[in-house]
Amino acid sequence: MLIRAKREFAEWTIRPRLSEDTVSQGSTLHRSNSLSPIRWQAPPLGFVKINFDGSLHHSSSAGGFIIRGWGGNLIKAGAAQHGTSNILVAEARALRDGVRAVVDSGFERVLIEGDNSIVIQALQGRITVPWQIAGLTHDVSIYLSQLDHVSISHIYREANMAADWLSKAGHSLASPTVWYHPPSLELQAILYSDVMGSSLERRGV
Repeated sequence: MLIRAKREFAEWTIRPRLSEDTVSQGSTLHRSNSLSPIRWQAPPLGFVKINFDGSLHHSSSAGGFIIRGWGGNLIKAGAAQHGTSNILVAEARALRDGVRAVVDSGFERVLIEGDNSIVIQALQGRITVPWQIAGLTHDVSIYLSQLDHVSISHIYREANMAADWLSKAGHSLASPTVWYHPPSLELQAILYSDVMGSSLERRGV
């Protein structure tokens, strides 16, 4: 699903090319009761990777994103509390904030991963964009049009633990917050586990 995004937005579309890895992660055609290892993977040399996630607690939503380099090093992380929006909006806002942070930081080769299949497929052009996030995905598209290379993939929650932690942390924030170092030992442990290639098991992959 690698695209070149140097066109004007009016011409910009994402035409996903399903690799074996993407099919194995996103497809629902084959399920089994076996346990499969799922883990986060660092981006290749010259790329950065954005992971994003949303969280819903009672009537409050929040979102978080994290940007890491090819060695798994933390470049930037962010989280925010979004009030009474739904989980779909929280996920899309987290993605928008992460992509904007990548553009503002000057990176041009980006991998994007999230565990919300609706947001991912809407951005890929595989489904009609839900009206609730149409404005947010439009913003994301504008930012992506400024990049040289973009890859967008659905992943399972087990490979999205850092963004999951940040999205939950967003509930306690009075205003949007950005970090350049892990804000807690818990997140630091997750990042270390990701770098070391630790995996979690998922049934039925």
